[in-house]
Amino acid sequence: MKQTKRWLLAEADAQLAGRLAEQLGLPPVIARLLVRRGIVDADAARRFLNPDRSGFYDPFLMKDMEKAVARIRQAIASGERIMVYGDYDADGATSTSLMYLALKQLGAQVEFYIPDRFAEGYGLNGPALVQAKDRGFRLVVTVDNGIAAVEEARIANQLGLDLIVTDHHTPPDVLPDAYAILNPKQPGCRYPDKMLAGVGVAFKVAQALLGKLPEEFLDLAAVGTIADLAPLVDENRLFACCGLERINQSPRLGLQALIEVSGLQGKVITAGHVGFALGPRINAAGRLDSATYAVELLTTEDEARAWELARFLNERNQERQDLSTQMFEEAVHEVEAHPEWLNDRVLVIAKEGWNAGVIGIVASRLVERYYRPTLMISLSDGMGKGSARSIDGFHLYDAMNGCRELFEHFGGHKMAAGFSIEADKIGELRTRMNQIAQEILAPEDLIPKIDIDAEVDLLSLDFEFVEMVERLAPFGFGNPSPRFQLNGLDLELCRSVGQTGEHLQLQVAKGSAKLAGIAFRRGEEADLINQWQRLDLVGELAINEWNGRRSLQLILDDWRPNAIQVFDCRQVQDKPRWLGEQAGQKDLVVICFHPESVAEVTRALEPYPWQEPHTHRVYTADAEGYLSEVWSTLWSVGGASVARDEAIAAWQQAAVACEKGAEPANAGQEEPDFLSGDVVLYDLPLSLQQYQTVLQKMAGACRLHLLHGAADKRWMEQQQSFLLPDRKFFAGIYKLLLETGSATDEQIRQRLKPVYHEAANLVLAVFVELGFAVRRGNTYHVNKGSIKRSLEESDLYRERLARIDACRRVIAALIDSSGEQAVAQVLRWVTAKSEGVRGI
Repeated sequence: MKQTKRWLLAEADAQLAGRLAEQLGLPPVIARLLVRRGIVDADAARRFLNPDRSGFYDPFLMKDMEKAVARIRQAIASGERIMVYGDYDADGATSTSLMYLALKQLGAQVEFYIPDRFAEGYGLNGPALVQAKDRGFRLVVTVDNGIAAVEEARIANQLGLDLIVTDHHTPPDVLPDAYAILNPKQPGCRYPDKMLAGVGVAFKVAQALLGKLPEEFLDLAAVGTIADLAPLVDENRLFACCGLERINQSPRLGLQALIEVSGLQGKVITAGHVGFALGPRINAAGRLDSATYAVELLTTEDEARAWELARFLNERNQERQDLSTQMFEEAVHEVEAHPEWLNDRVLVIAKEGWNAGVIGIVASRLVERYYRPTLMISLSDGMGKGSARSIDGFHLYDAMNGCRELFEHFGGHKMAAGFSIEADKIGELRTRMNQIAQEILAPEDLIPKIDIDAEVDLLSLDFEFVEMVERLAPFGFGNPSPRFQLNGLDLELCRSVGQTGEHLQLQVAKGSAKLAGIAFRRGEEADLINQWQRLDLVGELAINEWNGRRSLQLILDDWRPNAIQVFDCRQVQDKPRWLGEQAGQKDLVVICFHPESVAEVTRALEPYPWQEPHTHRVYTADAEGYLSEVWSTLWSVGGASVARDEAIAAWQQAAVACEKGAEPANAGQEEPDFLSGDVVLYDLPLSLQQYQTVLQKMAGACRLHLLHGAADKRWMEQQQSFLLPDRKFFAGIYKLLLETGSATDEQIRQRLKPVYHEAANLVLAVFVELGFAVRRGNTYHVNKGSIKRSLEESDLYRERLARIDACRRVIAALIDSSGEQAVAQVLRWVTAKSEGVRGI
């Protein structure tokens, strides 16, 4: 079942975007993308589109940097032992590696320490500091942790350890009493970029210590920044750009081995590869074992050891994937066993024995499935270790801070957090978090949304445009790959692909332009999409290169049927039966262009009002396209509610009245403002103008069924002969008048079959108009003195010729055309502006 999502077209200041486009010669859509990312002036846009190393900030702008650098240099000069105290995720591992290598390069006596995730938990802990003191360390430098370690800083001071905290997490109200704190988010810090990852802060320390930009560590800075989902703007963008460049040109041994075991050898490594391949493998060490292996991989100069560690991390990552799948299924089972939880705004799920290293990944998958902030807790011996993930509009750290007394420890930011809690407080946590969420999240906030940067027309897309979009890369958190919406595309192909059909492939077209699309792990939705003829797509544009050929491709995020779907049902032989089958399944609006069709339609619809919960309406269209409702299954007559039998009797009377050519009693209601839902065009119009005028009344989501077919064509061709008889018939009537000299209406009819009476009236009217005959009362006299004139000189004759031509054009456009042509034409008329109706 396809998950409903909100498509939100993002706003951007049109005036700013227009000025930027003019100043830099950019396509308007590209300028809009820049403004969406906060790039609003020409200089900032140039720096963004052409990032270079001059954009790195002075590290000494960071508060306490001079103090920290002086203390570290003092330790190096005096031979003090320095401990780099890290963290076990990818940001922590790269931060530890970078700080360790930088200090080694400066000649420091340095070692690194990463706490055991399962035995010690996140961040500084007292026993580890005691051990550091006992081993002779005098200085401890944290990376990617420590900003909330108030108690641990007190212990360090008691032990005589100097503590330098380098961190990027949100500071608490009370900061630790450390020797120095390096965190751009702390009060009083004037560093321009507040959103560095932990590895970014470590890089700035290395830059300050070395007195230059440490190019050799840009690869580590890129991996940690991208993997930790730091926003890829400002200095983080430089880390990503420059670091990826280094990875692709001269990767360190550990990364090269990791790239190859990930199956990425020979490819240009992108931010996506870091986020979805390299980062998870680095993370796997700390999730299931010890992050020490990841740090060793990133710092080793032994090629054999690098390969050994890379293969080990690859195996651990596969174990992590298997374990997270198992835990995800268990978590889903827990939720489905408590359906009342889904009435809440926040999911809080706990279970004994869950692996604490994987719960964050599983929490993210649960957010994808249920789209609610999710706190997942692993229980052991009465304590719980938790990991939380959020949705847009709910600041997780702030919410947890609102019930901070329930936690033993907690920390994090807007979208993710970690914590520990006593098991018997979990129920209260669920209640309190939902009370907070109730005040913040509206029901619509629990519907997943897709932020769309811009609408584009398939006919305007080319390689140059996509290449310009790619200049905004690397993409990631804070600088997402732009999403584009394309509307009204004809579906040409949709199928499941992959070994087990797990992926979805489609091809769409608009006019002569075609576009391929791919959606990963969505293959089961192919049958749904194949029910549509036209669709709207949202996705990321890319250039696909295969066997030396380049083509545009859309990496699909979502799809939906276009508001207007047209179904070619012209081949239906038994229209009343088809209509009856549809009436039992859905609401219907039926348009009849001829009163003769109404009785047939109402008889087909009659059995369904009380058997199926559907509403059916029948409208007639006059020559100008004005609609009048003549019948409906609403249980009312003249606006008053009636019993079922009375309603049936009224409907039957209406059908009889229609059959006799009379207007039903409930006809003449006010014309509808618009029509939507399943609309059936039952028969052929008198003209294409009449048809298009009716189509202009379609709005919202419409599914148009073209039911007019061969029988309607035969009827219309027969009507043409009645509209204007051939010249032989004209000659016969004139000969009759010549033979008799004069004749009454009744005398002429007696000489003709009834089917020709209407045609005779037309011929006589034309003769009178052209002066061939004179009418006195009900008698026609031959005017023997008339001059010879062409029938085309008669206004009435020309009017009938025009009506016949209109009928022929209707048949050509709506019957004789191919299905593709008919559907395309109807779509053009539906979407045409009303002022374009005339002149068809």
